[in-house]
Amino acid sequence: MIAGDTLTRQLPYWLTERRAYLGQLLAPAPALALVIWLSAAAPPEALWMALITYALVHLWLFWTAYHHPAGIDSRALGTGWAAVGVDALLGAIVVSGTTDLSFFLPVYTLIAWRALSGYRRNQAALAPLFAIGPLFLFQFLLNRAGSAPLTAGEQWSAAGVLAGSLGCGIVAIMTGTRQQRTIMRLRSELQRERNTREARVEELEHLANELRLRMRERHALEEGLRAITSTLSLDDVLNQILDSTVQTFGAERTHAVVLTLATDGTLTNRVYARDGQMRPQWVEPLIRRVMHDQVPAVIADAALDAGLGAISRSGLRSVICVPLFVGDGPPRGALTVVSATFAAFSSSDARHLAAFAAQAGIAIGNAELHSQLRRQQQLLQAVLRDMNDGLVVLDNECNVVLANPIGQALLNDTSAPQPWLERMRELASRLSEDGRPVASPEWVFGSPDAEEGQIVYQAVASRVHTDDDLPDLTAIVLHDITDHKAEERARMDFISMVSHELRNPLHTLNGFVKLVLQERAGPLTSLQQDFLKMADEQIEQLSSRVAELLEYNRFKAGRLALQPEVSDLALLIAGTVNRLKLQAEQQQLALVNHVTQLPLCRFDSQRIGQVLTNLIENAIKATPPGGTISISADVHDQEVRVRVSDTGVGIPASELGKIFQRFYQVAKHRRTHGNNLGLGLAICQQIVEGHGGRIWVESEEGVGTTFTFTLPLADGQA
Repeated sequence: MIAGDTLTRQLPYWLTERRAYLGQLLAPAPALALVIWLSAAAPPEALWMALITYALVHLWLFWTAYHHPAGIDSRALGTGWAAVGVDALLGAIVVSGTTDLSFFLPVYTLIAWRALSGYRRNQAALAPLFAIGPLFLFQFLLNRAGSAPLTAGEQWSAAGVLAGSLGCGIVAIMTGTRQQRTIMRLRSELQRERNTREARVEELEHLANELRLRMRERHALEEGLRAITSTLSLDDVLNQILDSTVQTFGAERTHAVVLTLATDGTLTNRVYARDGQMRPQWVEPLIRRVMHDQVPAVIADAALDAGLGAISRSGLRSVICVPLFVGDGPPRGALTVVSATFAAFSSSDARHLAAFAAQAGIAIGNAELHSQLRRQQQLLQAVLRDMNDGLVVLDNECNVVLANPIGQALLNDTSAPQPWLERMRELASRLSEDGRPVASPEWVFGSPDAEEGQIVYQAVASRVHTDDDLPDLTAIVLHDITDHKAEERARMDFISMVSHELRNPLHTLNGFVKLVLQERAGPLTSLQQDFLKMADEQIEQLSSRVAELLEYNRFKAGRLALQPEVSDLALLIAGTVNRLKLQAEQQQLALVNHVTQLPLCRFDSQRIGQVLTNLIENAIKATPPGGTISISADVHDQEVRVRVSDTGVGIPASELGKIFQRFYQVAKHRRTHGNNLGLGLAICQQIVEGHGGRIWVESEEGVGTTFTFTLPLADGQA
């Protein structure tokens, strides 16, 4: 049951796969039937042998087609062997001569089958179809020679044999003709397909040729771009642009190239011309139009363009022009190519030239930038070379990055007790985080033993901010202050001399005035006493100013040495406050001391007391009646901070930076008692800085002012 179901399922598939061989598989059936039928008629042995051979051939064909359907062309093989079998059968019929017409009917069916199946492989198979009938009738008539005439049935049989032979031949011819038409149609379609393929091949060859041309142009463009970007000289770049343009378009169709650059509305041209006859004015209208429209222009015939009449008259035909952009903004010029050939340039050429012009603009921009940088570098070198000050630039590791000749000479100086580079590194380390400049003390260049020939410098270090990706630098400018120091020394000597000359007469005058006030020279009226008291006060003020001036000169000259000792700063503050409290009460002011205890500090008690006195007296002068002056102190980062605060009129913010300058006074905003030289705060600053401290001021108009100074703690104090 299972085997039957399997056969049923496989039969349609087997028939479908072998439908091309069904004719050959069924061909042995009529041959076998013919053999069985003839065996009953007892034919001659020759006919027997022919029929058996024919049957065996068809059986062999059946076996071959069944077992080797893919390895053998069974149709061609069957046609050949069928022709052999039929020819052998016809030969047997002719030789026997005893077969009647009724025998031929089954044989004819086999012959027709064979003819129809074999015509496509061999047209010679048509011959038996036309020859069988006449040959058999001829043989039959020979056998009946001298016998009775043909009966009506024999005549109709003979006519049927002839008609059947002729009809089968005609059918075979018609079948072959239809097949021939099919073959011709297929051949025609094949020819059309071949023509189509050939046209496609020609088109592909044309595209390949065009692609090769574009690749050569692209290669020339790349070579040109490589050439124009290989140099930074503007003149070389402009010349290379002309040469690369000629190479890109080829010397055959390039008659001239014009490179135009506009500067302040004036066009500057650089020209390549094959015969030297090209004038840039001939294409200037087109250049200005392209620069205005900012789009390329392709002129196939210059005679049709009103602005290119000179080009046309010179025998030139085609022009292509593209704008030239250098950096951002409008076009800086144009690139123009002229040809003597009609329609020598296409839109594709315009795209290539525009791409080349874009890169050329970049190259021109780079060359101009390089030229500008070279000019700036030359200018910078000239400034650094000829400036009267020294300049040294250090990186964040205090290595020398740049130095002008004066700065380099200082760096090479070996006579200084301390190397100049070490001094500069110390100065750079003092720069604050906010980058405010820092000035150095005086640095002497030259032999310290010989005053003549020495050069005095003052260095100022400042932060140089670079790009975000680069570390900041430190620029140190060394000012030659030799002449200034000489003038200042002469001025100080003069002031010192004048002050000394004034001090002795003032002392004498002050002594005599006091004697007169004591009525040593006789009695005085009250009016005389008032006048003498006023004179005595003015003499005291003048003596104080002279002493102040002498002291400042001594500080500036470095002749006033400090004598620091470990002392109690709180005790000094308390004594100063007690001494000045009466003066504050006379001005109706409250002087409050908030300092109780402080760590020991190392300082000069006389000079720091002078600083406290000056700051408190200034506060008394600047505070209106009813105000308060307070003194406080605290410890911060190994130093003591002392603050003197008042509730006075305050100092304008615009004057805070000048308050410690010598001879500077706040004229309108601070109430003063008597005239002063404006040297008190400058002296205070020198004293505090001489102790290694700092002094600064904080103020707000209408609120008050606070002066703060610092002193370092003594060793072991924290």
